[in-house]
Amino acid sequence: MKLFQSFKIAVFFVWASTSVYGQSLDRSVRPAPGPAPEINLATPERFTLENGMKVFVVSNNKLPTLSVSMVLDYVPPVEGPQAGYMDITGSLWRTGTKEKTKGQIDEAIDRLGATVSTSSGGFYASSLSRYKSELFDILGELLLNNEFRQEELDRIKKQTISGLQTEKDDAAAIAANVRRAMVYGINHPYGQITTEQTVESIDLKACRSFFDGYFRPNMAYMAIVGDITRTEAEALVRKAFGSWKSGPFPMQSYPTPEPPAETRVVIVDRPAAVQTVINIVHPVYLPPSTPDVIPVSVMNTLLGGGDARLFNNLRETHAYTYGAYSSLSKDALSSLFNANAQVRTEVTDSAVHEFLYELNRLRDTMPPLKEVDGIRKYLTGTFAIALQNPRTLAQFAIEMERYGLQPDYYRNYLRVLGDVSPMVVQGMARKHLFPNRSYIICVGQRSVIEEKLKHFDAKGSPLIVDLYGRPVDLSKRVVASDMTAQKVIDKYVEAVGGREAWERVKSMDLSYSAEMQGMKMNMSMKRKSPGMYSMAISVTGMGVVQETRFDGQSGMESGMQGSRELKGNDLDEVRLSSEILPELSYTRAPYACKLVSVEEVEGKLCYMLEVALPGGNRFKEFYEVETGLKIQKVQTGEGAPDDSQMTQTTIFGDYKSVESGIKLPHALSISMGPQPLAMKLDAVLVNPSLPDSDFKPAKK
Repeated sequence: MKLFQSFKIAVFFVWASTSVYGQSLDRSVRPAPGPAPEINLATPERFTLENGMKVFVVSNNKLPTLSVSMVLDYVPPVEGPQAGYMDITGSLWRTGTKEKTKGQIDEAIDRLGATVSTSSGGFYASSLSRYKSELFDILGELLLNNEFRQEELDRIKKQTISGLQTEKDDAAAIAANVRRAMVYGINHPYGQITTEQTVESIDLKACRSFFDGYFRPNMAYMAIVGDITRTEAEALVRKAFGSWKSGPFPMQSYPTPEPPAETRVVIVDRPAAVQTVINIVHPVYLPPSTPDVIPVSVMNTLLGGGDARLFNNLRETHAYTYGAYSSLSKDALSSLFNANAQVRTEVTDSAVHEFLYELNRLRDTMPPLKEVDGIRKYLTGTFAIALQNPRTLAQFAIEMERYGLQPDYYRNYLRVLGDVSPMVVQGMARKHLFPNRSYIICVGQRSVIEEKLKHFDAKGSPLIVDLYGRPVDLSKRVVASDMTAQKVIDKYVEAVGGREAWERVKSMDLSYSAEMQGMKMNMSMKRKSPGMYSMAISVTGMGVVQETRFDGQSGMESGMQGSRELKGNDLDEVRLSSEILPELSYTRAPYACKLVSVEEVEGKLCYMLEVALPGGNRFKEFYEVETGLKIQKVQTGEGAPDDSQMTQTTIFGDYKSVESGIKLPHALSISMGPQPLAMKLDAVLVNPSLPDSDFKPAKK
């Protein structure tokens, strides 16, 4: 089915995949492998300032460009009730100096045609090499003379909160929060979860304290790559950063996380979901200095690379998903193994079974030599490609310095890679994969998947948590035996003005506005009894970009891609939308409505209703138990280029009384993509005189 909406948002995805292996030649006799090729890595030139900052220079004059990056080497603190202040500080220190505003800084960077991005762990900048002096001046000023302004902090916090609101409807983001909570907990920096509440509490003092405490030259590594000599680089670095004061910095240590004693299934209930996001995770001890790093990369690529065992099993063999992968990255503090996929709800337990099968197979059975050879060839190729980038040499030099690697670590990379045998791969799996001591995190429909997943849980009872990994009190989720869908609707109608007030409404004209990515959008929505509807979306400078009309019998939708007559499910949905108060029709034929459960939405307990349209379309709505008000609607339908299903979530808020004593939500937040669209109800006309011609579909 296609999603029909009162107002539509176009979301486009670009997806591409490539096979990681070339086709091997058919040989009757396999030739003996030759010696690993020698790697003659150029050694970056280096120097250290008196303040302790270490600088690595890779000269390359093939192009007249220059890049400068800096990495700070520190163990992060636990952020506590202001979680998120580190990332916000990373953005904040680029927003102005004591002499210049953000606008002036941006203008100076644009004038050079340069790029400057900052983070909580350093910065990256690039420009044409002829502007290297000006670029270093800007970087030095931002780092040593920055000023944190309240208006910039407020702007960044607003953007951050907007992103967090979108993540509430993003199953992958929810899974990421839960795995942090499960594996690390709140007393570990990797277990911190940024929420709207923690961001709201962030103040300039916390940001300033973090910056001043952790941005020290004696914990900084700088890489300069491009059309520059060592002499030029040192002069520019000393001028820009020579006055940066070294000093002590906070030292933290944390217990090394251990895998759980037994496998636990963790479920986050998303009642409207049509797919389940699966993460099978556990911590791993894999610091960058361990000799296991290279053989582990072979093991993990064989298991969960782009066209590897998990992918072939869950996608190619069983068609459970569009892709299944695993990751295991090196980290000085704590590494994490994660096998993941997004699968159809009804095959969740089968997919988990296949994940565990592949993990155990790799531990229990030595992989074929041919398979290991394919992985080694692939990793050899990616390493060779990486060496073509001069920045790789600088990165290697910094890693060797930071982690105490041997001077010949990267020169010997291919030799060590070539020595990774099937026996070694199996050994790495036995050492670093723990399928029987993992968290199986599933974000999806609890009512469908919980019973099927019980046998994977060591206690036979999955943990039910919220989107931040906190245990859910299921005793509050029980629907009273005398509660019905009709009673939920009746309470809602009473909360928004009462049945009598709404029955006096014969027509409505609503005007909404929104802004996204600098573009202003306006929407006009009209309804007229009996059963007429129109909607028009206009964008400043473009005029009307989409329009829908329904005269009670036929409907037409027109837009930038042409016009089409509404039929089937689309016609069902616009017919329901044409009702003055559509909720009054939910429990009447030809519609069907049932009370499914009690769920938590935006921190509030809500009744979840499922509404079925004549053609088969269904959507879910959530009504607050306490107030009766509707606070969320979830629709699912086709729309992605790969024919997978998309979900649109609308949050309703800021209910206000309007003419005739009825109440309408004046704030809507619509999520169907990477950024929510915030709509505001600007004007309401109740019982205006609307001609029938406003609703008559235009001819094709």
